Amino acid sequence: MNESLGDAIERIFEGDDLASVVPDYSPRPLQVSFARSVGRAMSTGGLHLFEAGTGIGKSIAYIVPAILSGNRIFISTATITLQDQLACKDVPAVLTALGSDAKVSVLKGRNNYLCLRKWNAGRSKVAYDMAFSSWADSSRDGDITQYPHEMHSSLWRHFRSDHLDCTGSACPFRGGCHFFRARSEARKSDVLILNHHLLVSGLMAEEVLPGADVLVIDEGHRLEDAASECLGLALGEGILVPIFDGVAFSEVETDLKASLLEQTRRISALIADLTEGVKETSPWDPVSHMEGLQAIAGEASRLSSMAEGREELQPVAQAAVAVAAAANGFLDVSTEEYCCFAEIQGRHPLIKGVPLDIGPDLREVVYSRFDTTILTSATLTVAGEFDFFQGRLGAWDAITKCFGSPFDYASQAVLAIPDELPAHDSHQQLALSAWKWGRKLAEALGGRTLMLFTSYRNLKLVQAMALNELPPGLDLFIQGEMSRSGILRDFRRSSRAVILGTTSFWEGVDLPGSMLQAVVIDRLPFASPGHPLIKARMDLIEKRGGSSFAHYSLPLAAVRLRQGVGRLIRSMDDTGVVMIMDRRIVTRGYGRVFLDSIPPFRMVGEDQVMDFVMEHCAGGGVSPSKEGSKE
Repeated sequence: MNESLGDAIERIFEGDDLASVVPDYSPRPLQVSFARSVGRAMSTGGLHLFEAGTGIGKSIAYIVPAILSGNRIFISTATITLQDQLACKDVPAVLTALGSDAKVSVLKGRNNYLCLRKWNAGRSKVAYDMAFSSWADSSRDGDITQYPHEMHSSLWRHFRSDHLDCTGSACPFRGGCHFFRARSEARKSDVLILNHHLLVSGLMAEEVLPGADVLVIDEGHRLEDAASECLGLALGEGILVPIFDGVAFSEVETDLKASLLEQTRRISALIADLTEGVKETSPWDPVSHMEGLQAIAGEASRLSSMAEGREELQPVAQAAVAVAAAANGFLDVSTEEYCCFAEIQGRHPLIKGVPLDIGPDLREVVYSRFDTTILTSATLTVAGEFDFFQGRLGAWDAITKCFGSPFDYASQAVLAIPDELPAHDSHQQLALSAWKWGRKLAEALGGRTLMLFTSYRNLKLVQAMALNELPPGLDLFIQGEMSRSGILRDFRRSSRAVILGTTSFWEGVDLPGSMLQAVVIDRLPFASPGHPLIKARMDLIEKRGGSSFAHYSLPLAAVRLRQGVGRLIRSMDDTGVVMIMDRRIVTRGYGRVFLDSIPPFRMVGEDQVMDFVMEHCAGGGVSPSKEGSKE
């Protein structure tokens, strides 16, 4: 009798095969339950939302049934970090355990691949170091994430693959193209690992991705942002980089080159005029800028005509057409369905048009293409309910299930909210309170402390104090002063440090064991209602008769807080302290939503925090005699 998929899953997880290839593996009931549910979903089809708490081992739990099912599978992630973990660690381990010869491939966003045409044309015209030159000439896949050194975006943008100026089959380097080779491998694979942006944009383009039976969307809470970007509009001076480079790298006659560059500068000036006077992220009305948009579309079309007919200028002509299309997109956009705003990015503002309700588009563009779609994440519920993400992701008819976490949060960690705290909007006083506890914990633990902020303003206030009052023997890592990956790398080498982080440090930071034992959070992370997109989405909810606070602001903040405190306990042996410097979580009625959304830490008074640290944590303090030393 043929073995059922469920029985096969059970046999694999209960047997010795996984233990032989996965370090420290032991059967986990929640992991097996999650895997069986994934197997049933693959057999029955439909749309599913599965919340798998931290520590379940969800990657292995969906890879095993994916391979056993014999289906063709897409696995989409929000981050390159998880993409690489799946491709280099988790999937190969499962294939070995199952003795499977299933073909697995990875396809990343186009901008991650070296463009051979640009490298060949521009290598003598752009300054770079020999390490990059050696990598570019020898790399087999052209994947910049495999470059062993940090690559500044201002250099990489000259050589990266870009759909704006890709000439496809007409390119003389098509035969060796890294992106098209990766795409070709993807078409032959049984399991394709990609990211959310590429998933949505690839399905929209139709010819980019092959077909598949099952889609697993890991880090599903990030899908709305990625899809909004892919399905939205963008226009900024950066869109002209492929044109400037295409002209500058070409060997056309000097007069023509000068004319083309002058025309491109004219378009650049017109784009700059659209955001004249913009100093911060703010609403932007395409109707009041109609003449400017029409001028950009016209001048870009003229540039395309100027470059037409010259083979080496084909990428320039193609990119110019894309600029015209972007301008025309804003002329045609519905301000009822989109939020248009100017966002400060680097030196130049970027104009964006973002859909307000992405759910219907996700159903049409993504979910409808697969027999089974499974969205999973450690944070898909708010106070135990899936309603928020079901609405945001257009998954209102999805089958839902929450699998919890194997961690004993109540014994592994404590949560404290100090009794005497300033108001959440008293920034200077709040910074004093946050640093008081950050320093106290870091001193007792010998570093091992992450301070998370809801704004750069608050981070900078604490930074000013920390630079003068850092306990001896500790390092201070500050977001913005070095790359996120560099901070995490150095912190892992010696956790005798304090990290001050915002935005990107609230999730995706994995520092298990005794590396991290204190997380201090300055405020409840409500999104700023002053941001045009947040305000527009709130206004739409109110227009439809809902409560923008209850149905958007509050659940969004609860998910964010859950992600932040989730940085602390990452393994069965972790211990530590969470400090939240915001009394609203215990004094306001909505505070219960936050407390019911985060892990069930044991709540203690501030006078008990240091007792827990001394008894259960592995810091041991910092000796002044070891100032500046590294462990």
